[in-house]
This record gives sequence, structure tokens and C-alpha cells, in this order.
Amino acid sequence: MSKSSIDLGTVLTVVPVAPRNDKIWTADSRDLQEGWSCELVHRAENNLVPGRPLTGWVLCVDPSRRQVQVSDSNFGFLPISDRMRPRYVSALRRLATVLSRESDMGTADAEALSEIKGMFSRCARRDQWDWRAVHLALGEPSRHMARELATNLGEIASALREGEAESARVLLAGIASPELLRLVQSAASIVAETAPPFANARNVPGRGRGEQQKWRDVESSSVMSTYSKAKLDAANATHAELLAVLGSFLSSHGFRVEANQFVDAFTRLKSGPAIFEAKSLTDDNEIAQVRQGLSQLYEYRFRHGLTHASLWLLLSRPPKEDWLLNYLEKDRGVHVLWLKEGELAGPFIEGLLESGANVIRRQGTA
Repeated sequence: MSKSSIDLGTVLTVVPVAPRNDKIWTADSRDLQEGWSCELVHRAENNLVPGRPLTGWVLCVDPSRRQVQVSDSNFGFLPISDRMRPRYVSALRRLATVLSRESDMGTADAEALSEIKGMFSRCARRDQWDWRAVHLALGEPSRHMARELATNLGEIASALREGEAESARVLLAGIASPELLRLVQSAASIVAETAPPFANARNVPGRGRGEQQKWRDVESSSVMSTYSKAKLDAANATHAELLAVLGSFLSSHGFRVEANQFVDAFTRLKSGPAIFEAKSLTDDNEIAQVRQGLSQLYEYRFRHGLTHASLWLLLSRPPKEDWLLNYLEKDRGVHVLWLKEGELAGPFIEGLLESGANVIRRQGTA
């Protein structure tokens, strides 16, 4: 590592010298240029021993003081969580739509703008577990730039909440630029790609010799194109429609959806990874299709080592057998959804957007 390339996130070897307070120690590092000093921000649980080297990462660089702050924990250096990722992505996409003048702002946009305000505030304050990942996604803005954008976005959100749409438009015009639009669009893509792909799960050996599982991101438009092909029979068309509706719903809420030749759909909900299987039902095949879908969900979860993934059965209509729903939900722990007038429906539809904490609370009171 070059001593001249000390940037945020750079890993350094530091030697604690003496405490200044409960969290800050003076420290030395041979990785720094001559004339630069080092402070150690102590967050780790282990006790520091003066003179004992440790590895940390650069938390802050102050060229005017020729000083760096180094952290000895992973605080601020964690990836964006499943809980926050879809919130960030949907908010960034909404702002991009507004900035590109494809849509006017409304009261509902206040929440999206507040979410992005929070992202820039993370970059300025550096006070959250994922701030560095957010900082990188937003193009590493300076603290000054991050504070200004956080303030501006907060003012626009407040104007929208107070019903002052014209004031909000004027404020937005003051910060709108092609550069900001590109930044927001790029950030949405970068954050979406932080979702660990299903292909990275532990794969149990495949079904056949030389089998290759080729993963693809699910785009609702491409599924609908398949769905519209006249050569498909009714069952295949319904299957494609189910996946198109599911993909559109999840994508609109910021989730990355994947599939391969076996798994119909996979995503990482706020509550964790989720596997989906779609089935077209008729009066004659209802029980057989449900049994097959249930078996496939268990198999896919095992084969990919996703022990804690939630399982979802997506049906073309509600099951007519009264006991099936209770059996799947209560006995098998499989969530059931279906189509109703071209939209997702079912007793657990809200669970698609539920946080992990809410799931735990709900299960604890069940």
C-alpha cells in the first residue's frame, strides 16, 4: 500500500499509545506519511493494550490537520441490510423519476425524500453501521455536500407534508441538475446490486450430470412478454402472469428478484431471503399442484443452503379446499398468495413488506 493513498476505508496497522478519553486514543502507524498523526476510535469490545499493534480502517481523513482517525471495529463498515436496501432503492428511484420530470411530486413523495435525506445525513454524521456503504453508493460526497443535500431534501419533504406543492417545486428546482439525476440513478443501481445474489448460496449437487444453474434477474416486462406469446398454453400463460405480477410488485418496492430454470423467484425481503413457487390451479389439479409446489419449496431451500428463507406459494386463485390454507400457513409455515383481478392478494400479502422485527413480534404473540 502506498503511504500517499490514505482514503476512507483504507486498512492500516496502528499501535495504541495512550487514551484521551473513553473512546479516543492517540496512536502511531507506519503506514502514514511523515508528518501525519493518527487517532484511534475505540469501539471494539476487547481492551486496548498500549504498544500492541492492531488492524483498523480509516474512518476520517483531515488534510488540514494532517490527521487520520482509525476505527478498531466494523461500525460504519457493514453492508446495507436487507431491511434498508428496498427502502433506499425505491426512494432513489422515485427521486430519479421526479428529477427526470417524468412525474410531478405529491404528498406521498415526502417519505421518499426523507429516506434519501437520511442517506445523506449518514454520510455527513457517519453515525450508522452502514454509512460507508451508503457513502460509496452516493459517489462519496464530501461532508459539506452531504449536509447541504440532506438539508435541502428535508425542506422539500416538509413543504410537501404541509401541502405547499409550489414551494416544494421551487426548492427542488434549486438543486435539480443532470449531475444529481445521474448520481441518484447510479446510487439506485449500486444499492440494488448490494443484495447477495441467490447464486452465491451454497448449492447442493444438481439434479443431473453436468447441470448448470444459470441465474437471471427477473424483469416483469420480460416475463409479461413471455406471457403474451400466443403459443403458450393456458397453464404456462397463467404461470407467467403470476410471476409478472409478483416481479412487478417486488421491483416497485425496491427488491431485486432473481430466478433460474428451477426456482421461479427469489428475493431478499426486509425480513430475510424468500423463495417463491408459482402454480396454476384447476378444480381437478388443486391438491396435486399444491403438493408439488410445497415439495419444490422445501427442496430449493435445502439445495441452496438457505435454512432461514421464508417459503411462498403463489397460486392462480384461492384454494377451494378449506383445509389447504390452514395446513400451509399453520402446519407447514408456507405463506400463500394468489391473483385477484390482476393483483396480488391473500392473507399474508402485507408480509411481503414486513420487517424482521415485526415478524419476530408477530410470531411471539401468535
